[in-house]
Amino acid sequence: MEPSVKKAHQHAIIFALIYGATYLPAVWLLKHHVFRQPVSIIIAIVPIITFFIFIFKYIKSFSVMDEVKQRVQFEAVVIGFSLTAMLMMILFLLSMCGVSNPGWFGYAQLVCWCWLFYFVGWLISIRKYGL
Repeated sequence: MEPSVKKAHQHAIIFALIYGATYLPAVWLLKHHVFRQPVSIIIAIVPIITFFIFIFKYIKSFSVMDEVKQRVQFEAVVIGFSLTAMLMMILFLLSMCGVSNPGWFGYAQLVCWCWLFYFVGWLISIRKYGL
């Protein structure tokens, strides 16, 4: 693997880990502790900034991928997005019936489901292309 390709992938992975390391504590802090509103907003903004940087680095790493790897990533995102849209539709329709429980599927859990769906799409795609 070429050094610039390896460096681009490493940056994306590092910022993904930084995002996870800021998102999970932020959710825990905001859920279990009461802060004044300015502090709560700052705590909420930190994972948004780290996610933005991760997405920027992730998209930048696409430019150094070969066509097959780009296709794998594209299909993983499409599958993940489709499954997320289906989950949101199911949750909306169940809430219209009065069946849903926000404790089971809140916004924080939805983010985790999005990541799970992306990895499901990624596994399907790498099996398809034999990587």
